[in-house]
Amino acid sequence: MNRKSILALAALTLAGAAQAATYNFTGSFDTAPTATVLNGSFSFDDAVVSAGGFDGDFGLTSLSFSFQGQTYTLAQATDPYVKFEGGTLTGPNGRFATQGGGAVDLFSNFGASNFNYAINGIDQGGTLSISAVPEPESYALMLGGLGVVGFLARRRKLI
Repeated sequence: MNRKSILALAALTLAGAAQAATYNFTGSFDTAPTATVLNGSFSFDDAVVSAGGFDGDFGLTSLSFSFQGQTYTLAQATDPYVKFEGGTLTGPNGRFATQGGGAVDLFSNFGASNFNYAINGIDQGGTLSISAVPEPESYALMLGGLGVVGFLARRRKLI
């Protein structure tokens, strides 16, 4: 097999692999000081969301966050999904039971992502801030580009 065929086969294999979009989120209570009280990340399958038209509710492939010394995961969630509205990611959704008999809810609607903590009849709400995690391919592409620029600069010096 010649070199071009091997490279084409490798490119097709990489293109066919499922791509998971990963996002980090932080949350703070709306009525408390601005200290961050909730940290986590979630991911979903880009191909499924693309096929669905970037509007609606889609399954999560991972979800994990820390809140008040406890870690919550996708396996503990009731009705977990990611929501898109009008082609824009709104945020993760799910309900989690706490050790004290309460609940933490992540919910997204009307273009905003929020959370609610309820225990012993006391509810407190907050806002989530979501940020994309750069994919490893982005770093590889950037390093490759820098390598080409360096190679061309070195080549020009030699000429």
